[in-house]
Amino acid sequence: MKRGRILAIKWGMNPNSSSLGVDVTFLLLGATALAVVTPVIGALLRWRKPAVTAEPEA
Repeated sequence: MKRGRILAIKWGMNPNSSSLGVDVTFLLLGATALAVVTPVIGALLRWRKPAVTAEPEA
């Protein structure tokens, strides 16, 4: 069975695969940060001081 030959070796990185890896990393980190920050912002928006009721005048 005849096998293929290696015609050339190219040293370096493939820009398509490396840029995809960076994009996916930032997407995952961004989604994680958004998932952590969203409940905190929601809690801050809903947080209120207790209402002070005025006592009725007699």
